[in-house]
Amino acid sequence: MASPLERSKAELESQGYHVWKVERPASIYAPTLDLFNCMDLVAIHDDRLGVMGIQCCAEDVAPHIHKILSGYEKKKIKKGELVTEIIPPNPYLKTWLKAGNPFFIWAWRLRKHEGTKPTWQLREVEFVLIDGQVIARENEVKP
Repeated sequence: MASPLERSKAELESQGYHVWKVERPASIYAPTLDLFNCMDLVAIHDDRLGVMGIQCCAEDVAPHIHKILSGYEKKKIKKGELVTEIIPPNPYLKTWLKAGNPFFIWAWRLRKHEGTKPTWQLREVEFVLIDGQVIARENEVKP
């Protein structure tokens, strides 16, 4: 089965985008590092201004939105002690958006329809600037 990242990359390429994977492994013991702490893919298209940034995930959209807008706590063991690191809201996204670059979370879920083959459904959350604040809003996606 294709991962949400692979599914997103294929969808973008089918729309004529040039796509680049920008997440990379931190180490074999740590999660991946995303571009500007939130982007898995970037994409460009010859008839659209800016560079599109996308975070790819499964159905779990809310935690991703929360991490970007509100920050989170990260627990790790350091010298035998459990240490909590406070990660602030994403400091780069506002600059990214001010520069005219769009940013989205693309979430994929498998939907089963009675009597038909299950299909993958895309849920898109766009981050925009409103009165100087970064806001997340859900966009309608046509199948």
